[in-house]
Amino acid sequence: MSNARSLIVAFALLGAAPVSAAEMPVAPQSAAACAAAALPDEKRDEDTIRRLEQAWLTAEYHGDTQFLQCLLEPDYRVSDRNATLRVRQDLLDRVAKVTDRTRAVPPLETLVTLHGDAAFAHSILRTTDKNGVAKEVHFVDAYTFRDGRWYAFGGADL
Repeated sequence: MSNARSLIVAFALLGAAPVSAAEMPVAPQSAAACAAAALPDEKRDEDTIRRLEQAWLTAEYHGDTQFLQCLLEPDYRVSDRNATLRVRQDLLDRVAKVTDRTRAVPPLETLVTLHGDAAFAHSILRTTDKNGVAKEVHFVDAYTFRDGRWYAFGGADL
């Protein structure tokens, strides 16, 4: 099975459905802006995926929509435990509302599976809820490698 077909099958198992043209978000930032926002020295290796996962979390905590616009494919989608599907713009809109850009970012524990130009990252975030009670948040992100960079095309919040 080809890499692309494997990823489509795997992503389908995560509960994703095709996106219609009306649901397609706007295209990412310019190539120059994205080159500036990219991680240095991206490779097809587990370390790069782990660094991307941590950079993604940092972008969410600090309201860095430019980094996310460059990381996320235009047709990026993520599903949650209730099979609710969110698109790229939903994530960008939520992150754009972040006001505390100095908030501490917890480290992630990330398990990576590489398959050619594709990767899956299962990350575990250990944090506390509003009442200070410890909790773990699990999520899976799916990436594809092209033009010397990784791009996220989907995921699932577990």
